Amino acid sequence: MNRSHESAHVRPDTAAGALRRYLNLGVVAHVDAGKTSLTEALLLRGGAIDRLGRVDEGTTQTDTMSQERQRGITIRAAVATFAADGVAVNVVDTPGHPDFIAEVDRSLAVLDAAILVVSAVEGVQAQTIVLFRALRRLGVPTVFFINKIDRAGADPERVLTAIAGRLTPALVPLAWAHRAGTPDATAERRDWDDPAWAEQMTARLADHDDTLFEVWVDPARQVEEQRLRASLSALTRSGAVHPVLFGSARTGEGVAQLIGTVTEILPTTVGDDGPGVAQVFKIERSVAGQRVCTIRMREGTLRVRDRILLGADRTATVTGIEVFAPGGTAPSDLVRAGQIARVRGLDTARIGDWIGAEQAAATSALPEPGLEARVVAADPAQQADLHRALSDLADIDPLIAVRPDDGAARIRLYGEVQQEVLADTLAADYGIRVEFQETTVVCVERVAGTASATLRMGDPGHQYHYSLGVTVEPAAPGSGVELVVAAPQITLPMHVYGNTEGYRTAVHEYLALPLAVGPHGWPVTDLRVTVVESDYPPAGPRALEVRRTTELVVREAIRRAGTLVCEPTDRFELEAPAETLSAVLGLLGRHGAVPGPPQVTGGLATITGTVPAAEVGALRTGLHAAAHGEGVVETVLDHYAPAHHRLAVGRRAGRP
Repeated sequence: MNRSHESAHVRPDTAAGALRRYLNLGVVAHVDAGKTSLTEALLLRGGAIDRLGRVDEGTTQTDTMSQERQRGITIRAAVATFAADGVAVNVVDTPGHPDFIAEVDRSLAVLDAAILVVSAVEGVQAQTIVLFRALRRLGVPTVFFINKIDRAGADPERVLTAIAGRLTPALVPLAWAHRAGTPDATAERRDWDDPAWAEQMTARLADHDDTLFEVWVDPARQVEEQRLRASLSALTRSGAVHPVLFGSARTGEGVAQLIGTVTEILPTTVGDDGPGVAQVFKIERSVAGQRVCTIRMREGTLRVRDRILLGADRTATVTGIEVFAPGGTAPSDLVRAGQIARVRGLDTARIGDWIGAEQAAATSALPEPGLEARVVAADPAQQADLHRALSDLADIDPLIAVRPDDGAARIRLYGEVQQEVLADTLAADYGIRVEFQETTVVCVERVAGTASATLRMGDPGHQYHYSLGVTVEPAAPGSGVELVVAAPQITLPMHVYGNTEGYRTAVHEYLALPLAVGPHGWPVTDLRVTVVESDYPPAGPRALEVRRTTELVVREAIRRAGTLVCEPTDRFELEAPAETLSAVLGLLGRHGAVPGPPQVTGGLATITGTVPAAEVGALRTGLHAAAHGEGVVETVLDHYAPAHHRLAVGRRAGRP
């Protein structure tokens, strides 16, 4: 297809606000595959911008943070809109660096479909595989765009073969590349009128479409183009097949065909006027410090001044709405199903909250952060300010769990780049310079034996009007926390809690604080807590006195029992070329992994097993060299095992 023909294929319509069909389209990729550049090319071809921004110049529409412009990477998911062929397309540009995988995770949950960008030079990379598997788990229809066909070393056919071998064989190429690897590379659209290609297309689709297969094998019937297009659309929406297109985001080659394809075959939402149901997937702070929520409307209509249900137990009043439109956001009185909008007034909202419906947050398809770092303010006088700033940032990225650490703080992280970005953010937005002093994997503690502790009214130093005795003992790994009430019922403060079950529920809640930080600074788990003694004066205790006494007694019992620090052990699945198997097995051995027997299929070796989570980062780094850049490893928490001494020493975060 030549460029003049491409221009006629897409009908830009800048009046997106007047449209009632919406497509929320994610653009995802391994870092440097050209994801943000493709977003720019889509906006330019769709008429939303009049010149192409460049990542290296910091002039793109979606990389608006100063750190994104400086580093040339996407850190926060961003939305930009264009309109074509009667559809308003909200393009969600997501990070490609694995340290910001949480941002990708929350964005995937609100997509109608996704474009997975693969470089025609580097091909399928580690993050490509991780993202595709996450899209499959979430059921997000996915189109492949093989980018950079104009770059030296581009080999689209090799990449297409790699996608079929490493990701999925259910591919439907809708174009092919000419003169790949040269500045004159072009992407030519397949001709539906070509009998040979139509036959090939029918064969591919009939593998997944029984009705089409029946028509195809019946010599008295002919497969019409309209029937093929309908089958392609239905199978793409169900995730059974994945269209493949080629092009160059830098030159714009193939972008018009990509737009035409996604607006024709991917699922869209038609706005309606029923009760509003929406999902919060991003939270920012305005210059004035007000919370601004980015939401995806699922059903109905949301209007300014609507009083809405927020999560399961909160309400809020919408005070402002900005809908995404070509060129940016525009104030609006309402937002309809299918649209993405920035909403004000939801001051208690959290990422993952549902608006107008009591629904649980979507299950993550990606792992939680496995590292924890200690952070302190360079100026000790700013330590309290640092705690407040980290709490603000935890609203934006809820997986950054913050906990105290002897006057400092510890936060959850995915990696060093995220740590550097966090430091830059604290300095630029809050005026706080910080130092990261130590980073380790997230561990737990288990009690080492059985011990008891008791505090009785009148004991020296015990100021509460309540007596309590407990015993703690180890429980089975993975069992969590078990509470047993063995004290006589008559001695329990029923006037406070109503009955034994009410008391049990309350005490279970009270255990959260003493179990949050054990003697070595990690959460305590896999134990049984038995209440063996309880007493109170005739006037009875208050709930606060029961809570405080419980916290003190349980903490002391754990101290007497002692604890073992246990580090996480991950289950891994590793893929690498079969010819690198020896080097890969040597690498696994050096990092304490316990692999199972390798399975070799079609030149690809797959190995599963377990590995200490503390070694996963180094394993990923070493795998690049051992597998000649073609290895990928995915991990998930499997169990906790007694830690090496180096992890058990000096981790006394938040000591009582």
